[in-house]
Amino acid sequence: MTLTATTEPIADVTSPFLEIRDLVKHYPGVLAVDHVSLDIRPGEVVGLVGKNGAGKSTVIKILAGATQPEEGSILLDGKEIHLHNPHDATLRGLSFVHQELSVVPELSVAENVELGLGYPKRAGVLVDFRRMRRQSREVLEQLGGGIPPRAPIGALPTAQQRLVMIARALVTKARLVVLDEPTGSLTDEETSHLFSVIRNLSVDGVAVIYVSHRLEEILQITSRVVVMRDGSLVDDRPTERYDTKTLIEEITGEDASATALERRHSRGIGSPPDSDVVLDVEGLEVAGKVHDISFSLRKGEILGIAGLVGAGRTEMVRAIFGADHRDAGVIRMNGEEVSIHKPADAIAAGMVLLPEDRRNQGLIRDFNVRRNITLGTLRDYRVRPRLPMPSTRKERDAARSTVGDLEIKTPSDLTPAAWLSGGNQQKLILGRWLRSGASVMIFDEPTHGIDVGAKEEVYILIEQLAADGKSIIFISSEFGELVGVCHRVIAVREGRIAGESVGGEITEPRLLEHCYGHVPDIA
Repeated sequence: MTLTATTEPIADVTSPFLEIRDLVKHYPGVLAVDHVSLDIRPGEVVGLVGKNGAGKSTVIKILAGATQPEEGSILLDGKEIHLHNPHDATLRGLSFVHQELSVVPELSVAENVELGLGYPKRAGVLVDFRRMRRQSREVLEQLGGGIPPRAPIGALPTAQQRLVMIARALVTKARLVVLDEPTGSLTDEETSHLFSVIRNLSVDGVAVIYVSHRLEEILQITSRVVVMRDGSLVDDRPTERYDTKTLIEEITGEDASATALERRHSRGIGSPPDSDVVLDVEGLEVAGKVHDISFSLRKGEILGIAGLVGAGRTEMVRAIFGADHRDAGVIRMNGEEVSIHKPADAIAAGMVLLPEDRRNQGLIRDFNVRRNITLGTLRDYRVRPRLPMPSTRKERDAARSTVGDLEIKTPSDLTPAAWLSGGNQQKLILGRWLRSGASVMIFDEPTHGIDVGAKEEVYILIEQLAADGKSIIFISSEFGELVGVCHRVIAVREGRIAGESVGGEITEPRLLEHCYGHVPDIA
C-alpha cells in the first residue's frame, strides 16, 4: 500500500553542513565501520539502509557521541569537531530518535520534551513549569497531532510518544534529526502523519537521516539513499534512481529476491498439508481485545495471522500461550484439552512463543549466547540428572551445535546477546526453543527490524521447520511475507476473525480486503 502526503521532500543542493570523513571503528573480531565518508546538506532526507551488521548503527552511535571512532573525522560547517558524549552532539544540533522509545512514562509530555536539556528555572532555582509547557506547546504545534503538554506521556499511543521525541529535537534547534526505524509500531495513518512532519522539517531546512528496513518507505520519503554493506558505504545516489529491486540488490550484493508470489510458486507452497490437527482453539475471549476466536492448526502447516496494528493478533497468541489472561476458550493439543494459565503450562504442552519484542521479552541481553540458548532447557544440561548443577561441557556443546546449525553470526558462544544483530538475535531465540522439542511454534513479527537478507533466512528456517513436522503460527504486518510463506492465512480485524485464505487464494489484495473490510486504493 502506498502512503500519501501533501508535499514532496526537498532535495537540497546547497553545500553540506555536516561531513564525515574516513571513519573507522572495530569491535572484537569485527570491522564495524570501514573508512566511511558521507555528506549531509540542509533540508535533505537521506535514507540509510543495509543489512543488520552493515555498520549503520555504529555510524549513528559515532555521530551521537555514544562511541568514538579509531580513525577519521567529523566536520560541522567546515570545522572539525569532537563528539565526546551525547550531550556534545545535542549542543552541536544533532538529535537522535532511536528505535526504542526513550521516555519517562510517569512524567508529563512537557517534562519529557525538555528531559535532559535543563528545565527552565524561575529565580534560578525552581522549575518554571509554565514556561516549560509554553515552550513545549510551541514545538508540539509544529508537529500537529494535538498533543497536550500536561498529559502523562505513558498514557499516549506510541505514535504520539515518538512525536514527543521529535519535539525534543526541535527544542534544541536541531539541524539534523536521525530517525531509527520510526514506523515499526505505527498504523498507516500515523505513518502518513509522521511523513508529513518529516517533509515539514525538510522545508524548514532540517536534515533527516531515515533508517529503516521498510524499503517502500525509503523510496517514498527520502531524496537520497545511502547503502552500507559489511561496514563500508557501497552506494549513494538520488532516490529517484532506485526501485525496490535495485535497492535490494545493493543491500544484499546479490540479485533481488523474488516477489512474494514468485517465491510462493518457486517453492511450491500450496494448500495446508492433509495431516492431523495439532492445535485446536475454540471460543477464545480476552475482554475488550479478542472475541470468539476459533481455528485449528495441522502438523507441518504454516498458518499466517494478518491484521492491522491493534487488531488483536498479538493479544490472541499471548492468551493462547498463557502470557496473558483469557476470559474464555478451550485449547486442545493433539485432540486433548490442555489447561494453560501461564507460559510454563504452554511449554510443557509442547508450545513455544517467539515474541515480537525480542529485545525485552525474548532475550536476556546481558547473558551470553550460550546461556540464552540453554536457558529454556536447563534440566538437559545437568552434571547428574538429580543434581541441579549445570555441566559447562554440555551447555557449550549444545550452544556451539545450535550456532552452527542456524548459522548464527557471533565471534563466540560467550559473546553477549546484546552484541548480535537483530536477525542473529532472532535465530538465537529460535535455537533455544528448537532444543525444547516443541511441536507448535508461534512467531510474532519474526522479521521486524531485520534486513532483507536475514528475512530470507528466517523464511527458509520456518519452511524447514514445517517440513520437519513442526506446526507454525506466523504473525506479520508485511502481507507479502504471508503470501510468500504461508499455507493458510487468517485475517483478524477488531479482535475477530475477518476472513481466511488458503493456498492460491492468498494474495495481498485479498488480505487487505479482509483486514480493512474493503480493498483500499493501491498505487
